[in-house]
Amino acid sequence: MRDRQRRPLSLLDDYCTQLGMLLERRYTERALIAAKEKAEQAAVLASESMRQAQAADNAKSHFLATMTHELRTPLNAIIGFSEMLQSAPAGDTAVPTYAGYIRDSGTQLLGMLNGVLDLARIEAGRLTLDEQDVLLLEVLDAAIRPLRRAADEKSISIISGMVVERILRLDPVKVAQVFSNILSNAIKFTPEGGTVEIDSDMNADGSISVWFRDNGPGIAVENIERVLQPFDQAQNHLTRENGGLGVGLPIARALTRMHGGDITLNSQVDIGTTVEIRFPADRVPPLSPLQSGPSTNSTQAA
Repeated sequence: MRDRQRRPLSLLDDYCTQLGMLLERRYTERALIAAKEKAEQAAVLASESMRQAQAADNAKSHFLATMTHELRTPLNAIIGFSEMLQSAPAGDTAVPTYAGYIRDSGTQLLGMLNGVLDLARIEAGRLTLDEQDVLLLEVLDAAIRPLRRAADEKSISIISGMVVERILRLDPVKVAQVFSNILSNAIKFTPEGGTVEIDSDMNADGSISVWFRDNGPGIAVENIERVLQPFDQAQNHLTRENGGLGVGLPIARALTRMHGGDITLNSQVDIGTTVEIRFPADRVPPLSPLQSGPSTNSTQAA
Protein backbone atom coordinates (compact mmCIF):
# COMPACT_ATOMS: atom_id res chain seq x y z
CA MET A 1 0.00 0.00 0.00
CA ARG A 2 2.84 2.30 0.93
CA ASP A 3 4.61 1.50 -2.42
CA ARG A 4 1.49 2.51 -4.30
CA GLN A 5 1.39 5.84 -2.47
CA ARG A 6 5.08 6.52 -3.02
CA ARG A 7 5.01 5.88 -6.76
CA PRO A 8 2.74 8.79 -7.75
CA LEU A 9 4.77 11.12 -5.53
CA SER A 10 7.94 10.04 -7.29
CA LEU A 11 6.45 10.72 -10.71
CA LEU A 12 5.27 14.10 -9.54
CA ASP A 13 8.69 14.89 -8.17
CA ASP A 14 10.29 13.86 -11.45
CA TYR A 15 7.85 16.00 -13.41
CA CYS A 16 8.47 19.03 -11.20
CA THR A 17 12.21 18.51 -11.42
CA GLN A 18 12.10 18.30 -15.20
CA LEU A 19 9.80 21.31 -15.39
CA GLY A 20 12.15 23.28 -13.15
CA MET A 21 15.14 22.32 -15.27
CA LEU A 22 13.27 23.32 -18.43
CA LEU A 23 12.29 26.68 -16.96
CA GLU A 24 15.81 27.23 -15.69
CA ARG A 25 17.22 26.40 -19.12
CA ARG A 26 14.82 28.83 -20.80
CA TYR A 27 15.75 31.52 -18.29
CA THR A 28 19.42 30.79 -18.89
CA GLU A 29 18.89 30.98 -22.65
CA ARG A 30 17.14 34.35 -22.28
CA ALA A 31 19.93 35.57 -20.04
CA LEU A 32 22.50 34.38 -22.57
CA ILE A 33 20.62 36.09 -25.41
CA ALA A 34 20.39 39.33 -23.40
CA ALA A 35 24.08 39.09 -22.52
CA LYS A 36 24.93 38.48 -26.17
CA GLU A 37 22.89 41.50 -27.27
CA LYS A 38 24.61 43.68 -24.66
CA ALA A 39 28.00 42.40 -25.78
CA GLU A 40 27.15 43.17 -29.40
CA GLN A 41 26.01 46.69 -28.46
CA ALA A 42 29.19 47.22 -26.47
CA ALA A 43 31.22 46.01 -29.45
CA VAL A 44 29.41 48.45 -31.75
CA LEU A 45 30.03 51.33 -29.32
CA ALA A 46 33.67 50.33 -28.94
CA SER A 47 34.04 50.12 -32.73
CA GLU A 48 32.44 53.56 -33.15
CA SER A 49 34.66 55.03 -30.42
CA MET A 50 37.71 53.56 -32.13
CA ARG A 51 36.56 54.94 -35.49
CA GLN A 52 36.10 58.41 -33.98
CA ALA A 53 39.50 58.21 -32.29
CA GLN A 54 41.11 57.18 -35.57
CA ALA A 55 39.28 59.98 -37.40
CA ALA A 56 40.47 62.48 -34.80
CA ASP A 57 44.01 61.17 -35.11
CA ASN A 58 43.84 61.36 -38.90
CA ALA A 59 42.44 64.90 -38.70
CA LYS A 60 45.30 65.88 -36.39
CA SER A 61 47.89 64.37 -38.74
CA HIS A 62 46.21 66.00 -41.73
CA PHE A 63 46.16 69.37 -39.98
CA LEU A 64 49.84 69.17 -39.01
CA ALA A 65 50.79 68.23 -42.57
CA THR A 66 48.61 71.01 -44.00
CA MET A 67 49.89 73.56 -41.48
CA THR A 68 53.51 72.72 -42.32
CA HIS A 69 52.84 72.91 -46.05
CA GLU A 70 50.90 76.18 -45.88
CA LEU A 71 53.25 78.03 -43.53
CA ARG A 72 56.29 77.29 -45.66
CA THR A 73 55.09 79.43 -48.58
CA PRO A 74 54.79 82.78 -46.76
CA LEU A 75 57.79 82.05 -44.54
CA ASN A 76 59.99 81.25 -47.55
CA ALA A 77 58.82 84.48 -49.21
CA ILE A 78 59.57 86.52 -46.10
CA ILE A 79 63.03 85.01 -45.72
CA GLY A 80 63.86 85.19 -49.42
CA PHE A 81 62.83 88.78 -50.00
CA SER A 82 64.41 89.87 -46.71
CA GLU A 83 67.72 88.47 -47.96
CA MET A 84 67.25 90.31 -51.26
CA LEU A 85 66.65 93.52 -49.33
CA GLN A 86 69.84 93.00 -47.37
CA SER A 87 71.90 92.60 -50.52
CA ALA A 88 70.09 95.24 -52.58
CA PRO A 89 72.28 98.24 -53.51
CA ALA A 90 71.30 101.69 -52.32
CA GLY A 91 68.64 103.24 -54.48
CA ASP A 92 67.49 99.93 -55.97
CA THR A 93 64.02 100.60 -57.42
CA ALA A 94 62.92 97.01 -56.66
CA VAL A 95 63.13 97.54 -52.88
CA PRO A 96 59.50 98.72 -52.50
CA THR A 97 58.38 95.65 -54.46
CA TYR A 98 60.33 93.33 -52.17
CA ALA A 99 58.88 95.09 -49.14
CA GLY A 100 55.39 94.63 -50.57
CA TYR A 101 55.92 90.89 -51.02
CA ILE A 102 57.14 90.63 -47.43
CA ARG A 103 54.10 92.54 -46.19
CA ASP A 104 51.68 90.37 -48.20
CA SER A 105 53.34 87.16 -46.98
CA GLY A 106 53.26 88.38 -43.38
CA THR A 107 49.58 89.25 -43.71
CA GLN A 108 48.87 85.80 -45.14
CA LEU A 109 50.76 84.15 -42.29
CA LEU A 110 48.99 86.25 -39.67
CA GLY A 111 45.61 85.37 -41.20
CA MET A 112 46.35 81.64 -40.91
CA LEU A 113 47.42 81.91 -37.29
CA ASN A 114 44.44 84.09 -36.41
CA GLY A 115 42.12 81.50 -37.95
CA VAL A 116 43.58 78.72 -35.79
CA LEU A 117 43.40 80.90 -32.66
CA ASP A 118 39.80 81.94 -33.40
CA LEU A 119 38.72 78.32 -33.78
CA ALA A 120 40.52 77.35 -30.56
CA ARG A 121 38.75 80.15 -28.65
CA ILE A 122 35.38 79.15 -30.10
CA GLU A 123 35.83 75.48 -29.18
CA ALA A 124 36.97 76.46 -25.67
CA GLY A 125 33.88 78.67 -25.24
CA ARG A 126 36.05 81.72 -24.64
CA LEU A 127 34.62 83.84 -27.46
CA THR A 128 31.76 86.19 -26.64
CA LEU A 129 29.40 88.24 -28.78
CA ASP A 130 29.24 92.03 -28.80
CA GLU A 131 25.63 92.30 -29.94
CA GLN A 132 24.31 95.43 -31.62
CA ASP A 133 21.37 96.45 -33.79
CA VAL A 134 22.78 96.83 -37.32
CA LEU A 135 21.53 96.81 -40.88
CA LEU A 136 22.22 93.57 -42.73
CA LEU A 137 23.30 95.57 -45.80
CA GLU A 138 26.00 97.39 -43.81
CA VAL A 139 27.46 94.12 -42.52
CA LEU A 140 27.49 92.66 -46.03
CA ASP A 141 29.24 95.76 -47.40
CA ALA A 142 31.88 95.52 -44.66
CA ALA A 143 32.61 91.94 -45.75
CA ILE A 144 32.57 92.56 -49.51
CA ARG A 145 34.66 95.74 -49.66
CA PRO A 146 38.07 94.25 -48.69
CA LEU A 147 37.63 91.33 -51.10
CA ARG A 148 36.88 93.30 -54.27
CA ARG A 149 40.56 93.46 -55.17
CA ALA A 150 40.93 89.68 -54.98
CA ALA A 151 37.81 89.32 -57.15
CA ASP A 152 39.08 91.88 -59.68
CA GLU A 153 42.42 90.06 -60.00
CA LYS A 154 40.49 86.99 -61.24
CA SER A 155 37.89 89.04 -63.17
CA ILE A 156 35.18 87.65 -60.92
CA SER A 157 31.94 89.63 -60.68
CA ILE A 158 30.37 89.99 -57.25
CA ILE A 159 26.65 90.46 -57.92
CA SER A 160 24.44 91.68 -55.06
CA GLY A 161 20.82 90.83 -55.68
CA MET A 162 17.94 91.29 -53.26
CA VAL A 163 19.23 92.34 -49.82
CA VAL A 164 16.71 92.57 -46.98
CA GLU A 165 16.74 96.06 -45.51
CA ARG A 166 16.18 94.95 -41.94
CA ILE A 167 17.97 95.54 -38.67
CA LEU A 168 19.37 92.44 -37.01
CA ARG A 169 20.56 91.95 -33.45
CA LEU A 170 24.04 90.45 -33.86
CA ASP A 171 27.78 90.96 -33.47
CA PRO A 172 28.61 92.92 -36.67
CA VAL A 173 32.34 92.13 -36.60
CA LYS A 174 31.85 88.38 -36.22
CA VAL A 175 29.03 88.18 -38.75
CA ALA A 176 31.13 90.20 -41.20
CA GLN A 177 33.82 87.55 -40.63
CA VAL A 178 31.27 84.86 -41.45
CA PHE A 179 30.37 86.58 -44.73
CA SER A 180 34.04 87.32 -45.50
CA ASN A 181 35.12 83.69 -44.96
CA ILE A 182 32.40 82.39 -47.27
CA LEU A 183 32.96 85.04 -49.94
CA SER A 184 36.72 84.51 -49.80
CA ASN A 185 36.20 80.77 -50.36
CA ALA A 186 33.87 81.45 -53.27
CA ILE A 187 36.41 83.79 -54.92
CA LYS A 188 39.24 81.34 -54.29
CA PHE A 189 37.50 78.39 -55.94
CA THR A 190 35.62 80.21 -58.71
CA PRO A 191 37.54 80.20 -62.03
CA GLU A 192 38.60 83.41 -63.72
CA GLY A 193 35.73 85.31 -65.27
CA GLY A 194 33.21 83.62 -62.99
CA THR A 195 30.52 85.12 -60.79
CA VAL A 196 29.54 85.13 -57.13
CA GLU A 197 25.93 86.08 -56.38
CA ILE A 198 24.73 87.31 -52.99
CA ASP A 199 21.04 87.36 -52.07
CA SER A 200 18.97 87.48 -48.91
CA ASP A 201 15.32 87.09 -48.00
CA MET A 202 13.01 86.75 -45.02
CA ASN A 203 11.59 83.26 -44.54
CA ALA A 204 8.05 82.34 -43.58
CA ASP A 205 9.08 81.70 -39.96
CA GLY A 206 10.55 85.19 -39.61
CA SER A 207 14.18 84.09 -39.95
CA ILE A 208 16.50 85.68 -42.51
CA SER A 209 18.67 83.75 -44.97
CA VAL A 210 21.69 85.05 -46.88
CA TRP A 211 22.90 83.07 -49.89
CA PHE A 212 26.32 83.05 -51.58
CA ARG A 213 26.27 81.27 -54.96
CA ASP A 214 29.34 80.63 -57.11
CA ASN A 215 29.91 78.80 -60.39
CA GLY A 216 33.09 77.09 -59.27
CA PRO A 217 34.01 73.39 -59.49
CA GLY A 218 31.49 72.39 -56.81
CA ILE A 219 31.83 69.81 -54.05
CA ALA A 220 30.95 66.13 -54.21
CA VAL A 221 28.05 65.16 -51.91
CA GLU A 222 30.25 62.89 -49.80
CA ASN A 223 32.67 65.76 -49.15
CA ILE A 224 30.19 68.47 -48.09
CA GLU A 225 30.32 67.59 -44.40
CA ARG A 226 34.12 67.27 -44.56
CA VAL A 227 34.65 70.87 -45.63
CA LEU A 228 32.64 72.00 -42.61
CA GLN A 229 34.96 70.14 -40.23
CA PRO A 230 37.98 71.97 -38.76
CA PHE A 231 41.28 71.45 -40.57
CA ASP A 232 39.70 69.31 -43.29
CA GLN A 233 39.32 69.93 -47.01
CA ALA A 234 37.90 68.04 -49.95
CA GLN A 235 41.35 67.56 -51.48
CA ASN A 236 44.65 66.36 -50.12
CA HIS A 237 47.06 69.16 -49.23
CA LEU A 238 49.61 67.87 -51.75
CA THR A 239 47.23 67.74 -54.70
CA ARG A 240 44.77 70.59 -54.24
CA GLU A 241 45.26 73.67 -56.34
CA ASN A 242 44.19 76.19 -53.72
CA GLY A 243 45.87 76.88 -50.41
CA GLY A 244 44.46 77.34 -46.94
CA LEU A 245 44.18 75.50 -43.65
CA GLY A 246 40.52 74.59 -44.05
CA VAL A 247 39.25 76.62 -41.08
CA GLY A 248 37.23 79.31 -42.89
CA LEU A 249 33.94 77.43 -43.19
CA PRO A 250 34.14 75.77 -39.73
CA ILE A 251 34.73 79.19 -38.15
CA ALA A 252 31.84 80.67 -40.14
CA ARG A 253 29.51 77.88 -39.03
CA ALA A 254 30.62 78.13 -35.39
CA LEU A 255 30.09 81.91 -35.32
CA THR A 256 26.68 81.55 -36.99
CA ARG A 257 25.65 78.92 -34.43
CA MET A 258 26.73 81.29 -31.64
CA HIS A 259 23.97 83.57 -33.01
CA GLY A 260 21.48 80.70 -32.91
CA GLY A 261 21.61 80.18 -36.67
CA ASP A 262 23.29 77.69 -38.96
CA ILE A 263 24.98 77.24 -42.32
CA THR A 264 23.87 74.87 -45.08
CA LEU A 265 25.84 73.88 -48.19
CA ASN A 266 24.33 72.72 -51.47
CA SER A 267 26.72 71.89 -54.26
CA GLN A 268 26.99 70.10 -57.59
CA VAL A 269 30.26 69.11 -59.20
CA ASP A 270 31.13 71.28 -62.23
CA ILE A 271 28.12 73.53 -61.55
CA GLY A 272 28.83 75.42 -58.37
CA THR A 273 28.12 75.80 -54.66
CA THR A 274 25.45 77.64 -52.70
CA VAL A 275 26.04 78.51 -49.05
CA GLU A 276 23.02 79.56 -46.99
CA ILE A 277 23.48 81.43 -43.70
CA ARG A 278 20.27 81.52 -41.68
CA PHE A 279 19.67 83.82 -38.71
CA PRO A 280 16.72 82.92 -36.44
CA ALA A 281 13.63 85.08 -36.11
CA ASP A 282 14.58 86.20 -32.60
CA ARG A 283 17.57 88.02 -34.19
CA VAL A 284 15.17 90.14 -36.29
CA PRO A 285 13.50 92.89 -34.22
CA PRO A 286 9.96 93.79 -35.32
CA LEU A 287 9.55 96.77 -37.60
CA SER A 288 8.72 100.08 -35.99
CA PRO A 289 5.94 102.27 -37.48
CA LEU A 290 8.63 104.46 -39.07
CA GLN A 291 10.14 101.49 -40.92
CA SER A 292 7.43 101.15 -43.53
CA GLY A 293 9.54 101.79 -46.64
CA PRO A 294 10.75 99.25 -49.20
CA SER A 295 11.99 95.97 -47.70
CA THR A 296 14.63 95.03 -50.21
CA ASN A 297 17.49 96.57 -52.14
CA SER A 298 18.98 95.40 -55.41
CA THR A 299 22.45 96.43 -56.55
CA GLN A 300 25.04 95.02 -58.89
CA ALA A 301 28.80 95.43 -58.66
CA ALA A 302 31.60 93.98 -60.71
